[in-house]
Amino acid sequence: MEISVVIHATESLERVFDALRRFFGEIPLVVEIYEGHHGNPIYLVTSFLNDCDDVLTKLCNAFGGAVPASVGESEGLYYLRLDKQALARGVVKAAEQQDDVVRLKIRVRDGLCG
Repeated sequence: MEISVVIHATESLERVFDALRRFFGEIPLVVEIYEGHHGNPIYLVTSFLNDCDDVLTKLCNAFGGAVPASVGESEGLYYLRLDKQALARGVVKAAEQQDDVVRLKIRVRDGLCG
């Protein structure tokens, strides 16, 4: 599983880190810093998980066994966008907009909630 999120200069890095760890657990976070249009920092935070059984269980429970992920271009690949602001409040829900999301790229053998 690949987890990625963009954090803008107006957001608290620690608050987003806390939200990610509260749901996903103690995951390793890789932080890359880029410069925005006006010279402000933009952070790309990524985590790669080889063993994602616990996270899949949490996702399946959060969505009542029907995770609203998009099917990827190859077998066993799924994409899901979680609402970053809701996650910061402790609520797990699929994002309705295209930005301000936590992106998940999930590769599994037997389906998401199988």
